[in-house]
Amino acid sequence: MSADDELFDRVGAALQARGGWRYEPSTTPGGLASWCLDPGGEPVVSVNVVDGSIVAYLPVQDRDVTFVDLDALLAWLDEREGASPPA
Repeated sequence: MSADDELFDRVGAALQARGGWRYEPSTTPGGLASWCLDPGGEPVVSVNVVDGSIVAYLPVQDRDVTFVDLDALLAWLDEREGASPPA
């Protein structure tokens, strides 16, 4: 298992513990699987791991936010908990 796969699994475990997150496999050959938060049926944020970094994509803003580690992602999500969409 690659380091990215291990980090992706750790991210997934942490996000599933928060509730409301689901695993979304890639439907595009060569694409990345993601963890998605979609409280209303449309994802408000999706998270994956790219080259050792955790990347959150905000579709409404068409913007990526990159985190150096899992703690940084969780702190960012904690700051935005209850806000819709995350910014």
